[in-house]
Amino acid sequence: MSGKRFGGGTSGGDPRERRHPSRRRHPLSVGGRGDQGSNGSLAAFLVGVAVVAGLIGFTLNRMTTGSDGTPTPAVTPTADAATAADPLAGLTAEQVAIRLLGAGVPLRTSIVYDASSDPNQLLGKPGGYTSKIAFLDARTGISPAGVTSKDPVEQGGSIEVFADPAAASSRVQQLRTISSSSQLVQEADYQHGGVVLRVSRYLKKADADGYGDALAALATSAAVAPDATATAG
Repeated sequence: MSGKRFGGGTSGGDPRERRHPSRRRHPLSVGGRGDQGSNGSLAAFLVGVAVVAGLIGFTLNRMTTGSDGTPTPAVTPTADAATAADPLAGLTAEQVAIRLLGAGVPLRTSIVYDASSDPNQLLGKPGGYTSKIAFLDARTGISPAGVTSKDPVEQGGSIEVFADPAAASSRVQQLRTISSSSQLVQEADYQHGGVVLRVSRYLKKADADGYGDALAALATSAAVAPDATATAG
């Protein structure tokens, strides 16, 4: 037999491995090629997240700022827009009377109330009106000298302006309840928005309805009435 050994020993093993040690296979270890692949994937993912976040931030910035980077002001309703929607909004009771006079209604303002002279003690109060006037209408046939009521609606009528339509509507319901309780306190009441128009029971129905029609026409028209006054002459 020859002197070659089989199995273990210093001279055993694959002769190809003895000739080329660099070709020996090593298991993957921490920090080896496997981790390098994982780290590369993680880095690519993080870069993608950063790109998406940047795009979102850019979009939000363009939505909230102008092209030059300055903040875009918020769009809020203007007083002109509110007036265009309802020409009576923001007017005082006296200004409403001026417009009714300009529309051909033969009224004359007789009293412009303040908080101390208001007969109902509602002027400026929560839920009350913000302004109030009394007016005369000669067609009633009632002499102002013979009127003793603190709220002389019977000699023509009055105009009450509220801050919101809900308060005005509540006032109209209250007045109609009072009117139904007795003929002595009856009156015709008309409302548009925050304006309540109270008209004397001594006017003919057609004349009283003329007030309501004129108020409705003013409320739906953007035309500005002439700069006149509705004070007693």
